[in-house]
Parts: sequence; C-alpha cells; structure tokens
Amino acid sequence: MNFRIKKILEILFLSLLLSGNVYADYNFQTKLSLKSPSTHKIYNIWIKDYKNFLIDASFDKSYETCKNAGISGSGINGFLATIDCRYKELKFATRKNKINYKEINRINHEWYLSLRQLSISFFNATKKTSRSKTKVLAREYADATIANENSWFKEMELQIDLIAQEQNKKYYTEKRKKDKNKPEFNIADEDIIAVSSGTGFLVSKEGLMVTNYHVIEGCLEVKAVYNGNEFLSKILAVDKVNDLAIIKAEIKSQKAYSISNEDGQLLEEVIVAGYPLGKKISASIKATSGTVTALAGLGDNYAEFQTDAALNSGNSGGPIINEFGNVVGVAVSKIQQEGVESFNFGVKSSVLKIFANSNDIKFLPPNNKEMKKKDLGSLITEATIYLDCWMTGKEIKKIIAKNQNSKKAFYSEILNKK
Repeated sequence: MNFRIKKILEILFLSLLLSGNVYADYNFQTKLSLKSPSTHKIYNIWIKDYKNFLIDASFDKSYETCKNAGISGSGINGFLATIDCRYKELKFATRKNKINYKEINRINHEWYLSLRQLSISFFNATKKTSRSKTKVLAREYADATIANENSWFKEMELQIDLIAQEQNKKYYTEKRKKDKNKPEFNIADEDIIAVSSGTGFLVSKEGLMVTNYHVIEGCLEVKAVYNGNEFLSKILAVDKVNDLAIIKAEIKSQKAYSISNEDGQLLEEVIVAGYPLGKKISASIKATSGTVTALAGLGDNYAEFQTDAALNSGNSGGPIINEFGNVVGVAVSKIQQEGVESFNFGVKSSVLKIFANSNDIKFLPPNNKEMKKKDLGSLITEATIYLDCWMTGKEIKKIIAKNQNSKKAFYSEILNKK
C-alpha cells in the first residue's frame, strides 16, 4: 500500500472513530426509573448516579479531551491512543458518579479490550486490500463497534439494576434491625413531656427574654427554669427568618442583659453563656470565651457573625456578650457537618434590635464601662435562663416517624427513638 492510500485510510479510520458512528454518541437513554422513595431510597440514589454517569460518559463530554489523542501516534498506535483516552474518560466518569463496583469495572474493561481487538483486526485487514474494499471493511468495523457498545449498554443496565436492588435491600434490612432494637415509646398522644432544651436570657428584670426561634418552635409549652423553679412562658414575637424569639415569664430578677448599639467586631473577644448539658440544671450553665472570626454567617448571611467560642446545641438562644456585659449576638448552635469544627454563629445585635423595635419592645441601654469578671459572672448566672420545650405525645411521635433533622437539643431518651 503506497503512502497516499495509507494516509487516506488513516484519515478515514480516525474520522469513523471520532464521528460518533463508532461510539453511537454514548448518549444512551436508560429505561431504569426511580421508584417509591419510602421503600427505595438507596435504589433511587443509584439510578440518579447512573444517569449522571451516562451524561459524563457521552461522546460530547470526552471529545475535546480525546480528539487529538490519535495524532500523537502513527498507524494503529494513533488509533489505539484514541481508544485508550476514551477508556480513561469512561473510568473517570465511573469513579466520579460512585458506581465503580467490581462488576461495573469488569463490563467497562471488556468493552475496552473488545474495541481494541476490533480496531487492530480492522487495521490489519486493510493493509493488503483495495480502496473500495477498505470502505466496505470500515462499514463492517463501524457496525461491529456499535453492536459492541449496545452489548455494553444492555449489560450495564442489567448490572446497575441488580446492584441497586441489592444495596437497597441491604439498607432496609439493617434499618429494620435497628428499628427493632429501639425501645418502645410508651406515651399517650395527649400526654405532655419535655423533649428538648435551650437557652434564653433576660432583657428586663420582669421576665422578658430573648432566645432562638428553633428553641421554642413546635412547643406546646415553654418552661423557663429560674432559681430551681419553673415558669410557664408566653411567646410574644418570633422571627423565623433570623431565628429569633421574644418570650415572657413571671420572673423577678435583680439582673438583666443590655443590648449593644454596635455589632461584634472582627477579632473582638466575646463570651458565650448557655446550658449545653441538658437537664443537669444545677451545674449546667457554662460560659466559654472566644473571638469574632467572621462578620458573616453561612452563605454570606450578614445577619449573623461567626465565632470560635465553643457551642453545643443546648447553647442555642444564649447571649454572646463583650467585656461591657452588653449582648452583641444571640448564639445559634454550630453547623452539624462532618469534618467541621468551631463553626458557630451568632445573630447580630443590630438584627435583634430591629426585630424588637418592630414589635414595640424596648431594651435596657448598653453599659459604657468595662465590667469586672466577677460582675460578668454574676450577670451570666442570674440572667441566663434554662428553657424546656414540652410537646404532646402525638407531636413527638410525628417527629420520630419522620426522623427529621432539627436544630433542637433533644433529650437523649427522645433521640434514641428517632
């Protein structure tokens, strides 16, 4: 075969290889569909991942990466370099979409080996044949590779469905075992019990308090514990967007917090007070110190700031104060995310003041003198309030049935049943 015919052959072959005729565009439409989410949670995750895989494995996705791969080699080596590149992209899409199980990898590898062998056989067959015969062989090659990919797709569909069903069955089998071992929740629908705790703080000596909205959300009763006594609280105003609430109980106190006219400043030292230890009321109040580490919260929420002071969910609604004893923020429990530490927030005092003013609620004027630590300790002890959220048995059972995520600091006996 002369050089000119050889180049024509190589161009023809490479055009076929990259045209989409050989790869059938990899734009396969799966017949696998989502099922009832209540019984096929894991199955549906697999099908969604598989559909994303088919998009990532399409010819268009890898064309820009692999279109020049064949140019780097000559003869069959250039063609095989293109196939190697496609296989590399296929493996990447498999890992990216988390379907790289043993059987899936086997199917992909067999497709790759088969395509390489078809290409080598085609190239060898064209070395000693006429140009017209070469075109016939090229068409046969294209048909063979399309059949090869159709076989790949059918086997992939079958295997994905089998694995998804197996993993789904395994998940629900384990879930049933765990549910079976959970203690029975023996409480009547009409009974009312304490389910979660939080923190509030006095902003007047007559029992006016500030807390987070999520602390009192869904509560039939909110009880404030002061000096060992329980006081039923009335909800006066809520701000669901900024997670704030103002409540009132018949508490008479010698101390109350004042609200700062200025928001916390970057690197300003602050103290967070609250009740992170649940029902251990007698010695559970805790004060932790830290600094303001960012002037915006999660997602650039400028109604909040970030602090590195240690917080737990029971701290929610507690005061964040400066050295003057003025509240610069309302504590919000830290973000619950694996691998994230010291990612705690406070709602800014300016946001709290706007909320209070819109509800005709006035605060004490801020202090302008730095307080001694002893006086700060006294303020924290006497004006930081433990809050108990009480719900009906019916509402509690709804929460357990939904197994919903919540910012609430549920008591352990409730958590064990969720």
